[in-house]
Amino acid sequence: MYRTPGMYMEALRRLDKAYRRYFQHELRAFALTPGEVTALLFLYNNAPHLDTATDIARCKGLSKALVARSVESLQQKGYLTAERDRRDRRVVHLALSEKSRPISREIGQKQDDILQKLGEGIAPGELEAALQTLERLSENARKYLTGVSDDAQD
Repeated sequence: MYRTPGMYMEALRRLDKAYRRYFQHELRAFALTPGEVTALLFLYNNAPHLDTATDIARCKGLSKALVARSVESLQQKGYLTAERDRRDRRVVHLALSEKSRPISREIGQKQDDILQKLGEGIAPGELEAALQTLERLSENARKYLTGVSDDAQD
């Protein structure tokens, strides 16, 4: 069967939709909006390397306004802390707060659970190869979108 690039993109969209829906459902006890769940997941997986609202908006393809509302709400609920960068006062670094520890534990466990569900029927070696391939595809997409190649450094 011939596979078109669009088929791959649709598969990735479906995986993303399943991932988001799963977390929205599994974290419903915390009464979070989809935007808040996205921000928490992002920070859980990427901070402190990527830990600003701009990072969330850029990497997740969300509007800055949605991310700003979600971050502000999470701060008001006590799940996030914010600290200005010492070198550039315009930059605000976000971090999961002490209050977010129960959510963080839940996220960690649920990420393992969803990977197991999505990887059902796939041999561990095949799943690892697929994840490595996705990482390379993602990095190639980043380079294409930013015009930045890691080869240009050094």
